[in-house]
Amino acid sequence: MTVRILYQFPISHYCEKSRWQLDHKGLDYRVRNLLPGPHRLRSHWLARISTLPILRDDKRTVGDSTKIAYYLEKYYPERPLVPEDADQRARMIELEQQFDRIGVHVRRWLYGQVLNRPEIMDAMLDPYHLPGPVKRALVPLTREGVRRLYAIKPKAVVYSEQRVEEGLALVEEALAQGGGDYLVADRLTLADITAASLLAPLVTPPGTPWDVFDESTLSPALQKKLNDMRERPAGQWVLARYRSDR
Repeated sequence: MTVRILYQFPISHYCEKSRWQLDHKGLDYRVRNLLPGPHRLRSHWLARISTLPILRDDKRTVGDSTKIAYYLEKYYPERPLVPEDADQRARMIELEQQFDRIGVHVRRWLYGQVLNRPEIMDAMLDPYHLPGPVKRALVPLTREGVRRLYAIKPKAVVYSEQRVEEGLALVEEALAQGGGDYLVADRLTLADITAASLLAPLVTPPGTPWDVFDESTLSPALQKKLNDMRERPAGQWVLARYRSDR
């Protein structure tokens, strides 16, 4: 019997990208949550990388959400997410790469707005059921680690906001060119999963790991920004993909 384990952070949108693909293909798997920071000991041992997700598929181990995606397409071709048409396949690869880069800026911009809120540390640490004193000790360490790891600095956050806007516009441009519900073909592809999962923290689809805020407690400016993202065509598209395809 194949043992399939996805090593992850529950709140990571890159891990969500891999979860979505595994679920789409109907593959059985277990998730194993690694504690942020100490996770590097396991991730380096498993795949010689410092990031998650990492997929262990019986005797094979693959790290990085994009490498996992193409590994799954190769070894589990049922319900394919890569178009057969050469032009569509090239466009899908291009979009997947672009949205994978945009995901870095989604994370940085959003953490730049909310990293100091307790809900973020709860979402990061509560899955591990740590004793209260241990969690309280880890909160400032984890927050500072996130700030340093993802370069949560004012100028970088402003730049990332611009890149996030470019990512939303890219969704809208692709939809206008295709004239349908999906970015490339007339069905779900890896480009759709990548774009929807990596933009999802901006629009918080119900039931996802990012649906953690009472937005009425955020600043009026941030409430408006998030609502504008949710209401524009790209935000509505992300929500539609979660309703229909997730």
